[in-house]
Amino acid sequence: MAALLAATCASDPSEPATADAGTPPAEAATGGTPAEAATPPDEVDARDDGADGGSEPVRIGVIMAAGGRLAPHDGPVLDSLAYAVRQVNSSGGVRGRPLELLFEDSDSELNTAYGAARRLIDRGVTVLFTSCDPYFNRPVREVAHGAGALVVVPCGPEPLPTVATGRARVFSAGTSAQSYGRVLAEYAVDAGIGSAATLVEVDKPEAVEMCDSFDRRFTELGGSRGFTLSFDRFWIAAQPVVGAQATARALERVADYPIVVLCAAVGGRGVQMFELLRSVGIGTEVLAPAALDGVAWQRGIFGLEPLTVITEASTFGDDPSAQVNAYFASIITGDLRREPEGAGQDVDPRGLAEVEDRVGWAVTGAEALWIFIRAVQRTASLDAAVLAADIEQFEDVELWMDAASFGPATHAVSGRALRVIRHDGGASRLVQLRVPTEP
Repeated sequence: MAALLAATCASDPSEPATADAGTPPAEAATGGTPAEAATPPDEVDARDDGADGGSEPVRIGVIMAAGGRLAPHDGPVLDSLAYAVRQVNSSGGVRGRPLELLFEDSDSELNTAYGAARRLIDRGVTVLFTSCDPYFNRPVREVAHGAGALVVVPCGPEPLPTVATGRARVFSAGTSAQSYGRVLAEYAVDAGIGSAATLVEVDKPEAVEMCDSFDRRFTELGGSRGFTLSFDRFWIAAQPVVGAQATARALERVADYPIVVLCAAVGGRGVQMFELLRSVGIGTEVLAPAALDGVAWQRGIFGLEPLTVITEASTFGDDPSAQVNAYFASIITGDLRREPEGAGQDVDPRGLAEVEDRVGWAVTGAEALWIFIRAVQRTASLDAAVLAADIEQFEDVELWMDAASFGPATHAVSGRALRVIRHDGGASRLVQLRVPTEP
């Protein structure tokens, strides 16, 4: 990560990526390369406050955690965002201007995040990207609201207003919990499932909202609500104490249903609940959201299948987006992560997160950047009010990996296809694309 951020900040946007810089930008889902996509439309004229400003960089601020509890979740998102910045700069920048990534480590501390946001606003950043957790990104949103700045949260739930009008310039590149719940229900019904057991991580509001949405949509489609078990971090922690027999009794009714829907949040206890199910001998099919996405722990699930995960992208080289496949391949090979000669003087490697895993939901870091880039291209402006108003008008706008939409009342991405990943028989593969329907 240190090498990648150093390369991102130091690369010369006027020069194409060299062989040492790694894999060139892959063809996007639209069929065009990032260089082509970054070319401004002919009919868009620059404005006095616009994005056309010679070689002066466009400053973007990033406040995420390299230390503390958020580091494992912020690290992969930060990596894909920085990867996309490097792609853009290697392809000529945005309207001829390079992106300058200014990174501040929140260290998973609220006061640190608040101070970082103040400093970045003082340094004249055009947009802030911040941690996905709504509790930890709130200080950043408050500072941004006071300064009238644009904020794009790469993933997690759609940010609620910090004040009465505090959401006006805050957007989320992640799929909402309601949309996840609907697509889980629609997949189950299409698979011929008429009833389901649900396991809900109740100390995560996102997971509760997801399961509520699942229940509503499943019922609309003719499914019947079955057994529901609520769990939290304390319940999970208590199971080794109460013993396997007590755990088995608590979960035994799950086996009466053809499928288990596990509503859990990224960074929660969903993986541990899945493993508990298998440890007490319940081999029922499990259907889960992105909380159970990730290569590192999936190495241990073989023999614990079947498991179907719905997430933002496939990490297995079979994603329909060439951008996605090239990105995950680069994690393995190190492409676009090699530090250029003479770079890295302003980057402290000890203060940056390391990427030790491949997770499909992390691509929203790159998607978040491209929400900003598309708005700049469409408006030729760097004014936060102009950009926010334009993002609200996105209708199937092509981003880094896929098309997406927003609206005046919808500041979380919609219309983007989710990936259905099937783990069974020791193999993992993409089996479907599903776009959540709107309520």
